[in-house]
Amino acid sequence: MTEIYSVLITGASKGIGLEFVKQFLTNKSVKPHIIIATCRNPETATALQELKKSDKKVHILKLDVDHFEAYDKVVGEVKTIVKDKGLTLLINNAAICVPFSDTLEDVTPEKFISILTTNTVAPVMLTKALYPLLKLSAEKNSKETKGLSVSRAAVINISSIGASIERRKGPALWCYRESKAALNMSTRTMAIEFEKDGILVESFHPGVVDTDLLACPGGPPSEIDTATSVTGMISVMLQLTGKNKEGFPEYTGEILPF
Repeated sequence: MTEIYSVLITGASKGIGLEFVKQFLTNKSVKPHIIIATCRNPETATALQELKKSDKKVHILKLDVDHFEAYDKVVGEVKTIVKDKGLTLLINNAAICVPFSDTLEDVTPEKFISILTTNTVAPVMLTKALYPLLKLSAEKNSKETKGLSVSRAAVINISSIGASIERRKGPALWCYRESKAALNMSTRTMAIEFEKDGILVESFHPGVVDTDLLACPGGPPSEIDTATSVTGMISVMLQLTGKNKEGFPEYTGEILPF
């Protein structure tokens, strides 16, 4: 079993984010001591609140990732929870769904900017805000773990096969594809910059998962459930020793090309 001191998951009130919280409580291959679940409206996140009641290691924080001005407050709250050991694992999962655009005619500046803000800019800016706590974790765990791993310090960005330029097929998914392709580039850039600090950074394709995202008009049909997706991603995460330079992994471990 791999022990992880602390993990923070964005968009944790439903879908893949909520499943990550469930799996970190029950998966026998990994044991986090602190689970910080963030979402826009904790007061209405019934399933998440039930998980908190069942296990005191779960902490719920209010965070709308588009509200950059709130990041300092959230970082302060995270510091209070993790104390002097830092944040071990950040999972940038939060993403938005608007009706997918099939043609360029459907694209508007407002839609494009909105999707890019949530799916691309927010993960980068939140990682920047939490970087000191990630670096602290890497330093604290450097004796036990010399190389890169999720048990030392790591950032996992939830991307999509839709970001793969080489594998481009199916619906156009304007704006969404671009937002995830840009996120992959940010992941690669952060991986290079953070390697010297002992922080691992990687993107993941979670699979074509049955979530609200795919329920949006124009989305592809789902193929797997959240449990299958998250179980697979955790298994692959625990084996990571660095950023894959040829692409990014999906939940099965297959490496998808950029």
